[in-house]
Amino acid sequence: EKMVHLPFCMGPIGIFHHVPGALLTMDACLLAKIFGGNITTWDHADIKALNPGLMVPAGQPIKVGHRVLGSSSTGGLAGYLAKTCPASWTFGACSVCPWPTTAGFTGVDGTTGMQTYIQDNTFSIGYMEAGRGHDFNLHEVSIPNKNGKTRTSLQSIALGGVAQAGAEAVTSGVFPSDASADWSAVNVYNMPGDPTWPIVLVSYLYVKKDQTATNPKTAAALKAFISRILNNYVGVVEEFGFTSPPTLVKTQTLTAAATIVYPTGMKSFIEEGATNPIGGMATNVISSKRIAFDDYARDVMTAQILSLQATVSSLTANGGITTQLHGSGTTNPKNWFAKAMKLMEERARLPMVLTYRAVGSGTGQQEFVGNSASSGMSYNDFGAGDIPMSKAYYDQLMAADPAQAMVHLPFALGAIGIFHSFPSGDLGGAALQLDACTLAKIFSGVITTWNDPAIKAQNPNINVPANQLIMVGHRVLGSSSTGGLAGYLDKKCKASWSLGSGGVVAWPTTAGFIAADGSPAMQSFLKNKMYAIGYLDAGHGHDFNIPEVALTNLNGKTRSSQQSIALGGVAEAGNQGIANFPVDASADWSGVNIYDMPGDNTWPIVLVSYMYVKKDQTSTDPQTAAALKAFIQTILQNYDLLCEENDFTPPSTALKNIALAAATTIKYPSGMVAFEFETDTAAYTGMGANTISLKRWSFDDYERSVLKAQIVDLTARVDMAAWKPEPPAHESSSGDAGLIVGIIAIIVSAVSICVSSGALLKAKGTAKADPSSTATMIGMGQA
Repeated sequence: EKMVHLPFCMGPIGIFHHVPGALLTMDACLLAKIFGGNITTWDHADIKALNPGLMVPAGQPIKVGHRVLGSSSTGGLAGYLAKTCPASWTFGACSVCPWPTTAGFTGVDGTTGMQTYIQDNTFSIGYMEAGRGHDFNLHEVSIPNKNGKTRTSLQSIALGGVAQAGAEAVTSGVFPSDASADWSAVNVYNMPGDPTWPIVLVSYLYVKKDQTATNPKTAAALKAFISRILNNYVGVVEEFGFTSPPTLVKTQTLTAAATIVYPTGMKSFIEEGATNPIGGMATNVISSKRIAFDDYARDVMTAQILSLQATVSSLTANGGITTQLHGSGTTNPKNWFAKAMKLMEERARLPMVLTYRAVGSGTGQQEFVGNSASSGMSYNDFGAGDIPMSKAYYDQLMAADPAQAMVHLPFALGAIGIFHSFPSGDLGGAALQLDACTLAKIFSGVITTWNDPAIKAQNPNINVPANQLIMVGHRVLGSSSTGGLAGYLDKKCKASWSLGSGGVVAWPTTAGFIAADGSPAMQSFLKNKMYAIGYLDAGHGHDFNIPEVALTNLNGKTRSSQQSIALGGVAEAGNQGIANFPVDASADWSGVNIYDMPGDNTWPIVLVSYMYVKKDQTSTDPQTAAALKAFIQTILQNYDLLCEENDFTPPSTALKNIALAAATTIKYPSGMVAFEFETDTAAYTGMGANTISLKRWSFDDYERSVLKAQIVDLTARVDMAAWKPEPPAHESSSGDAGLIVGIIAIIVSAVSICVSSGALLKAKGTAKADPSSTATMIGMGQA
């Protein structure tokens, strides 16, 4: 009884898992060992070798789901493993396999059973038709194909990898020309080609060639069904997530179908597409003009969904949906970003929620690059740091498939200062001076006491208790200020500094070394711990009047960062270092720094603050992308002069132009409506939905400006009263004291109003985010 194989579609088999937060990669041999029962725990060395970042409990058992009875998905997995790694897979190309009966192996009945098993069992792994796994958002294992390209089936499908596997199979002569021959060895596993998926199944209709003894009506229905499937009427192959066979295979299949012999006198069905009066009512007509109520109802629901989608789009365009933008990174510009975001929220017609988590440059880079739990996608919409993207993270972005190019957008310069809590009396009234090599020895634990000869040589008037321990404050986690200090010491005195130039340093754990989590903690450490030394963004140290170490720059001039800033020394360092910046903002900038630049006024530890932005924003929500573009413009163009207001130094014109040119290379979603800025009154257009208008004003800002002016005035009056010459002994000073107390009370009241206004604004912002208002949320953390 001859038969014919009629291939009608192709589909991938995917390997899915339920390991929390993991993005797994496995090759064929590793899969063979797992499904063969030779690897039984998730922390096995072979798994960790391909997934070095995998975090699982020690000895966590692997729960393996496998199909029972005969299963094509089992045949696909087993056939792939037998072909690709026969040394580790001993079960052969089986569709009914002799699965291990040990603990951890569970038989499941059907695709639905496998889907439920993986969903319900943490630390499980299994296999199924890929579309089913994708529909239920199961986590998928990435597998390398024959060309060494590692990706998931979802990624491969998007690249045409299933169709490519079929085309390669045709080229390799995998499919016999005789559809009635023995096809048992036919497979398209592990075909060559960059986009191919390695586990592709071909779906067949099995049909007896001789249908002469079949009931004529059944035979006619069979013929009509074969025609509909092979010709893919109404695109059902694609509708259900399958891939049509290559043209050559389809042609061969139609030829094979024509060899089927049907009963004598069978009346074939006819398809009615266009209206065929009278003939369309014949008993053997399958008419597209007949419609079931179920089809009508589905059409109605589809129309309703499309209408709702249009409504959502309209709401989006007219402010009914809140625009969100979320960044994270360095603490240093947190107040600048906070005010810029608040002003954008207040000046926009659309409701907006913009947030920035101040968590440190290192954390900002981590969240920008992403991890296995996020499938390598960013947790933030942009990152920010006072150091370039590290080489390790940059290489990770570029090694992704596809590569995730990014740009550095330099927006400000800032000084890192070395601060101390040495009693001024013990210094003889002079500023504490320490050269780079002495600092390197202090921060690496080689010099441990303040009466060390190297310190006394530079500070001859120092008078300190014998063997007074130096209390060294250092940052934890990734910190740009650590990177600035370490980079400067590594460049200036490598012989005495062996701890590298990065933002994470392996600090000594000896007595005297104290970890500080963030800039506020470092400030507190220096304010409260005597004989201490540490490092901070210079502005923070100046704000709290913490004594500073004077450093000597490349030209031999010794001064504090505060003195250097007053002389334009930070800007001068930026101008001197412009040649250090690559022209290509998407290149590797990890080696860029402007430490110890020449010039009489330069400060030797200057950091450049960057925004980190992915170049390809085409998949970003259009509203978020528009907000990102507007925020980038706000920061780079220094709207409202917030750079100077927050004690930063603007980049030079040349460096600013590098940033602006880089910003133009970012690709935004098609159809995105960019925000426009109204600076001068623009009738009509100023009321546009996507206009950020400087003509919109918040009463909170006005009220705060009034209160600030009152505080300045009252502070001046307190100073005048306090500096009034003392009266003669026979005169009373109680009147002046009363005036001072009264003025101070007024200041306290004004400050209270400011705080109350801020709390009211915060409450208003929270309400606005739900969803009729806006809020700016700024986290406090590391710099």
